[in-house]
Amino acid sequence: EEEYDVGIEVLEYVVANSGILEEQLEAEEQRMKVLVKIKPELDKIDQEYQQIFEKYGLSTLTYSLQIAYNDFIAFKKKDPDTAILNLKVLSDTDLNRFEKARVKMKLADILVYTQKFNQALIYYSQIQKRVQGNILAQQARFKVARTSYFKGDFKWAQIQLDVLKKSTSQLISNDAMELSLLISDNSVEDSTQTALRKFAKADLLSLQERPNEAISILTDILANHKGEAIEDEALLRRAKLYKQQAKYDKAEADYLAMIEFFKEDILADDAYFFLAQLYENQLEQPERAQEFYEQIVFNYPDSIYFVDARKRYRSLRGDTIN
Repeated sequence: EEEYDVGIEVLEYVVANSGILEEQLEAEEQRMKVLVKIKPELDKIDQEYQQIFEKYGLSTLTYSLQIAYNDFIAFKKKDPDTAILNLKVLSDTDLNRFEKARVKMKLADILVYTQKFNQALIYYSQIQKRVQGNILAQQARFKVARTSYFKGDFKWAQIQLDVLKKSTSQLISNDAMELSLLISDNSVEDSTQTALRKFAKADLLSLQERPNEAISILTDILANHKGEAIEDEALLRRAKLYKQQAKYDKAEADYLAMIEFFKEDILADDAYFFLAQLYENQLEQPERAQEFYEQIVFNYPDSIYFVDARKRYRSLRGDTIN
């Protein structure tokens, strides 16, 4: 609920008072994740991690904390090479196959971040083989698809996503379904997939936390690929990036454009919901928020946002919700 100070206080209590080592380590990991989220002093956070490892040691017991630490090194301190070396060493220690799978998953994620796609694909494939039937294998298959998408190998990405759709549906994330639709919808009219390749590049830049470059590419798509199927996707992605940058007026304009021109499209409910959230939480216009939540409640009963939209709509309307 973004009550970070309270959360940290509770986690520190667990660390100080639990007699179970696993609980202490879990609390330490969660506490550090919160600190990474809310504190800009990266060197101080690094020092705190070092103090934790001095206390508990660098062993298989702290493997999950070590994964979190190397995530911090790669994505916050922008030192992916060091994180890659650390995780390779960790993957060679006496971990069970599921623990090794989690280490290799993070390693592969960082390799994707550095655009070492082929190396990442090797690790994802290893995970699929070694933990077959586990949700980790399903996650790895999706990441194979996403990495292939970043590479521009849309055919192989779609094959992986088709396999996921045939497997246990509960294991299929919304991200997998969204990516499948994105590729299929934008491969029919444009055999060269020019706009889709640009879009994939923008998604990679977003992953690399380079939002201005991503926005530039999305703006290019909107200017040079008008009337193509990808136009609504580009508007939605750009609006999300503007929101992350606190450029709320620009985000609002893109969501409104989505609703004006693509209200019959499959992504229309996304635009209504995200715009309602923007009005409620950032622009502080609850009446407008209620209006757009209402659209989902009455016009999009099959939307994945329906339950949340109904709850927020009733709350803003002043209903008593048990």
